[in-house]
Amino acid sequence: MTSFIRISVFFTLLACSAVAQAANPFATFNEWKEHLFGARPVPMEIEEAPEEGPVLLGLDRPQHFAITDAAEQRDFPKGKSRYREIELQREFQHVALRIQVTAERSSTRRGNTVFKPILYVLADDGTVRDSKPVEPLYLDIRPFKPSRLLACVPLENVRRLAVATTPDAVGKSYESKSRSKVSAPTKGGFYYATDPVSVKLPYAETGDLIIEVTQEVDAGKGC
Repeated sequence: MTSFIRISVFFTLLACSAVAQAANPFATFNEWKEHLFGARPVPMEIEEAPEEGPVLLGLDRPQHFAITDAAEQRDFPKGKSRYREIELQREFQHVALRIQVTAERSSTRRGNTVFKPILYVLADDGTVRDSKPVEPLYLDIRPFKPSRLLACVPLENVRRLAVATTPDAVGKSYESKSRSKVSAPTKGGFYYATDPVSVKLPYAETGDLIIEVTQEVDAGKGC
C-alpha cells in the first residue's frame, strides 16, 4: 500500500511539473531572450524602414524605425500620441509581435530615455479596433551595447496597427528591480563579484524601435 502511494505521488508531481513547464517553457530570462531575440541559424539583417509613412513589415523580417518629433500625431483611445503605422502583407489570424525598444541619450536631461509602446489594431478605414499594451517589458543590459527593453505581444486578426505611447506614461520611468550583489567562485578557484544594479529609464514621447512579426498556428502563441 505504501509503495502504491509513493508511486501515485511521484506521477502526480511529474504531471504537475510537465504542466508547469508547458505553461512556462523558458526557465530563465536568458532562455526566453535567446529564443525570441537571439542569433538565427541563418543570419537575418535588420532592415531600415523609411523615415516617414507606414512601415511595411514582412514575416520574420525585423525592421528598425524611429518615432521622432516629426512623426504624425492623432487621438487614440488612450490619448493623443505620435505614432508610426505598421502594415502587414495581408490580414493574419494569429501573429506574435516582437518589440525591442532601444535606450537613447536624452536631448533635454541627463542620462537615457526609452519609449513605452502601446499597440492599436486598426480597421481598414483607420479606426482603432483594439488596443494592446506592450507588457511586460524586460530590461536587457549588454556590455558595450545600448540597453534595451524587450517584449512580445500575440495579436489576432490583424493587418494594420499603430505603434504609439500614452500621454500618462511620459514623465514616468521604467524601473528595474534591484539585482542583489553576487559573489561566486570560478572554475579556477578565483572569486568574482558584481555590485547591486538598479536601473531607472524615463519614458519619452519619441523613441527607437525594432519590430518583427511571426505567423502562428494558434491564438496566443509565439511569445
